[in-house]
Amino acid sequence: MPNPPPPPWRGGYCEGQQKRAYMNRLSVETVKEQAAQRRDPAWLTQKRLEAFESLHRLSWPESRYTKIRGLDLDAFDLVQQNATGARVGEFATEREAVHIQVDAQVLTTQIPEPLRAKGIIFCDLTTAVREYPDLVKQYLFQAVSPHEDKMTALVGALASSGIFIYIPKETALAEPLRLVYLLDEPSVAALAHQVIVVESGSRVTVLEEAYAKHPTGTHLHATISELYVGDGAQVQFGALQNWNEETYSFVRRRARVGRDARLQWTVGWLGGKLTRSVVESQLIGPGAQMEDIQVLFGRHTQHFDLTSSLRNMAPHVKGEIHMKGVMKDQSRSVMYGFIKVDPPAQQSNSYQLAQGLLLNDG
Repeated sequence: MPNPPPPPWRGGYCEGQQKRAYMNRLSVETVKEQAAQRRDPAWLTQKRLEAFESLHRLSWPESRYTKIRGLDLDAFDLVQQNATGARVGEFATEREAVHIQVDAQVLTTQIPEPLRAKGIIFCDLTTAVREYPDLVKQYLFQAVSPHEDKMTALVGALASSGIFIYIPKETALAEPLRLVYLLDEPSVAALAHQVIVVESGSRVTVLEEAYAKHPTGTHLHATISELYVGDGAQVQFGALQNWNEETYSFVRRRARVGRDARLQWTVGWLGGKLTRSVVESQLIGPGAQMEDIQVLFGRHTQHFDLTSSLRNMAPHVKGEIHMKGVMKDQSRSVMYGFIKVDPPAQQSNSYQLAQGLLLNDG
């Protein structure tokens, strides 16, 4: 059968998206009420209010080939905490360290006692702010500012869900830490903020899994991820995104990698109506290394816009970017790789490669 005619879009966003009004539209009072319910400290409440002020003046996270049109935040419930019938047993065993979020609600965050005994902190962000305020304040919004674009401001102002991971010095984990995100209720925004701190000499693997429970239904997903890799540490961050094809997804990840440390990103992109992802790796310590491997498969009318940015900031650092896309039907992909070498980064070594494969006939 011939392919259907293209939808009325530009850069991945359909025009004329059906709007749906909510009683709890955004206001300063909404942000204050949400912060009070979570018992946020004064410094965090102030940051959220500043992010909300930026929300209205900042632009969408667009690129040269991705212009966001037809997306109205009023069409999504941005503050509701949905009840869910999901069960932990559907995703993990009791022996795993796993964080599970369904829409905007944390279903569970569990860590086995042997890992807790090593001094590892693995808890939802609200709990971390309450129990480890000084530690959270040291890292929250330090790598990624809420004032970078409209979606980082939205997460900064309203994200009540997220994960805080802290790995003490010289700690090696044999099993991965899992982060599971499930989209269930349509027209509900799933906002999350990840903060991962790996101290010097430690080794850890973090696996992120993103699924949609139903094959149809419009969703909005936005995530900020901040990753701090201490001197000599080794971190593997793997992610698989498999939303349904009516999901708008915005992801901004930024890592700071210390002396002789190593970071590996491995990300697979399968789902979503439009995916806009920005990954930045800052090699701030001499001898730091980074490898970013991203693979996408697009079909139907999906649109992917992926950016990987490497910044060499110290001598003798090494970084590689590999981006590969496979597309069919009317799908579109935009892949950017950027390498910036600061003056102190003498004798650094960087490489990037982007490849695409079209499966359509002709």
